[in-house]
Amino acid sequence: MQSTSDLITDALSVLRAADFRAETNGSLANWVLTPPGRQALPVRMKASASPPTPSALKKLVDTQHNKQRDVKLFLVVARATSHLTQLAHASVVHLLAVDERRLIVDGTDYSTTINQPTPDHIPLRRRGRPPWIRWAIERLLLLSPQPLPQTILANHLHTTPQAVSKALKGHEYVEPAEGGWTVHRRQELLTRFLDEYPGPGGACTYWYGLDAPTGQITHARQLCRNMDIDCLQTGDIAADHYAPWRMPVTAALYMRELLDFVPAGFSVASREEGTFTATVPEDPTLWRTAAVLTDSTPDFVDPIIALHDVMHGEGTDALDAAEHLQDAILHGAVRR
Repeated sequence: MQSTSDLITDALSVLRAADFRAETNGSLANWVLTPPGRQALPVRMKASASPPTPSALKKLVDTQHNKQRDVKLFLVVARATSHLTQLAHASVVHLLAVDERRLIVDGTDYSTTINQPTPDHIPLRRRGRPPWIRWAIERLLLLSPQPLPQTILANHLHTTPQAVSKALKGHEYVEPAEGGWTVHRRQELLTRFLDEYPGPGGACTYWYGLDAPTGQITHARQLCRNMDIDCLQTGDIAADHYAPWRMPVTAALYMRELLDFVPAGFSVASREEGTFTATVPEDPTLWRTAAVLTDSTPDFVDPIIALHDVMHGEGTDALDAAEHLQDAILHGAVRR
């Protein structure tokens, strides 16, 4: 079974293959779909590898109808049941069954217009709700030159001191110190974080550009500014900012909302062929930890997220580049 993040990413590939335009409207659940030759259609997206039971589906439909009468559910599943397909044909819900490449919007079946294969799924690596707050606390403590009190950690992460206390309770690598909490085995904690952290998740879109990675990021960020959408640079570009060592070979952004990058000179690409990746992350802490490192609006993810992304990036020397950034993190030598 694939993860929800992978399901959404593959759903976006199927939508593009059907010549649909898909954007988010304020959150990863509020989408705007534009079918070919038709007006934009706001929908409420709900993704699940397994389709809901008839009783659960009725409850979902009724709840959405009571909240937003004119906005229908857009159900993204791996495979659809006959009951779900019937409801989609009756225009009760919108439907995308990724594995079956079945797309039904407003009762119209667009399945025959889908013309390119869906990328292979990535195996599910975790179960349950990811501990985003704990991982963010670990990053902040690893990057801080002095101990941080619970109240400051809570303020940075927009959470409660109780949530911070729960995350720190019995922590193997963190201990109380004068003025707050500190990491006493930095190398071990960073290693465990990089082994545990699955990535920020969310929905990815892939694009092809002709410029070098730095040029692609420049064009993509300009479009984000024009559309008033926050974005953070990550991977090679962020690593080059924090600890310059090699020329970036990949281009990637985390964004608050999905965006069509064709106006910035890109063309739609598959996961394998893309030169630029844009992701709306599931991890809610990326902007919060990034903001701690600057007095203004952050341009880059924090160095540890950048390190994770470099390690999972491309290039024959990606691991060497990651080691260079890791040394800078452990020695407090990252450039702010």
